[in-house]
Amino acid sequence: MSQNLLLEDQLSKICEINYEGDDVLKLQRLGAIAINQLVASFAKGGADEDIELIALVLVRLKDLQVRDYAMGLLSEENIDQQFNLWYWLMNLAPTGYIAPVACIFAVCAYESGESDLAHNALDTAFADQSDYPLAILLRRVFYANWPAESFAAMRAQLHPKICAALFGGSI
Repeated sequence: MSQNLLLEDQLSKICEINYEGDDVLKLQRLGAIAINQLVASFAKGGADEDIELIALVLVRLKDLQVRDYAMGLLSEENIDQQFNLWYWLMNLAPTGYIAPVACIFAVCAYESGESDLAHNALDTAFADQSDYPLAILLRRVFYANWPAESFAAMRAQLHPKICAALFGGSI
């Protein structure tokens, strides 16, 4: 079975977060932990081997807290690795799961000085979900030529708040 078919099969086994249920925070927390695991696995060169982890990350990235947590992991120290990870995942993700990943990659590209790639990533996000709110916001930010350093500073200020919401503190 091809990797795409295996991924589609795994995606079908994972339920999205039911915001009416009691497990919202638990599922968001597990999504953030899955992001950490994927980042570590990618750094070691083995991310493409864990289809279950990839599927879990893609499903949980539909949650705004989890997506914003992932976006907050980007730093000057890891920008190249994050750039490569989100580019790879954006190209692997099937329709319906691309927009959040494309937006995270767009931020990586923008902060790397690759504005054409950032805009292309937003085009990819819009092709997946024409009204994806973060893509709309990022398009405005990018067209306004907001300094990448200012955007990075805003993300850095927001990340501890997201960590506190998910984990009761930063990790």
